[in-house]
Amino acid sequence: MKITKILGAASAAVVSAAVMAASAGAYEAFLMYASSDWSVQCMDATTENATTADVTGDGTYTVAISGFEWEDEETAEMVPATANGATVFCVDIDGLANALGCGKDADGYEGLETSAEKMALAQATGLTISDVVITATNSDGTSTDIAVDESKLYYGDIEGNGKIRLEIYNAYGETSKDAPIDPAGFSFDDTLSVTFTISGTGMGDAAVADDAADAATADAAAPADNAAASDGKGSPDTGVEGIAVVAGVAALAAGAVIVSKKRG
Repeated sequence: MKITKILGAASAAVVSAAVMAASAGAYEAFLMYASSDWSVQCMDATTENATTADVTGDGTYTVAISGFEWEDEETAEMVPATANGATVFCVDIDGLANALGCGKDADGYEGLETSAEKMALAQATGLTISDVVITATNSDGTSTDIAVDESKLYYGDIEGNGKIRLEIYNAYGETSKDAPIDPAGFSFDDTLSVTFTISGTGMGDAAVADDAADAATADAAAPADNAAASDGKGSPDTGVEGIAVVAGVAALAAGAVIVSKKRG
């Protein structure tokens, strides 16, 4: 059962709490890249070269890598490093496959062998990744959009680690057989970015969820503020108790969401 069905059957209070829970959850996306000779690479979201994005719902996100330098042998100065082509070029979204029920622990996943089969499982949950725009930018201010054939992209829990991977090119993966991009046809010495649109996350629209969460938080806090103003001691029977009830409902809704996703 999908989260939309749960929300449709819930009361208005639970719907509000579920929106709060969904918007509070974020799945970190980052760009995994290695140049054709591996001289420029970013394989970890925590490095200073990575610009990540928190996927909080359906929407458009951008991840990037930048700031690579090496030492000029003649001047001993640090200069921008030029990356040529790609050996590995993927976007990973941590934990999202497991949350959607199309990850390594999902029913039927164990028997899947190809990236196409794993993408089909992800698509069966309603997940879609589209409108992929790849931009290579140089330190002189010039930039180039890298042509990509979306029909050749793969996405899903390709590595069996609970992440959703958008495989743009991987010399060790199935995109090496019929590449969505020309892996040797680009270079950059400043920034490489990927913008993509994701839908079917079950969390609704990212911007709407954020607004709803802000409003719900403000509404929940108001009774406590009013209670404190009317009672110098801050009555334990008003305000705080109201927040606890809201928090409890939110936790219940979050639990329902998690269960629904695991059951697919």
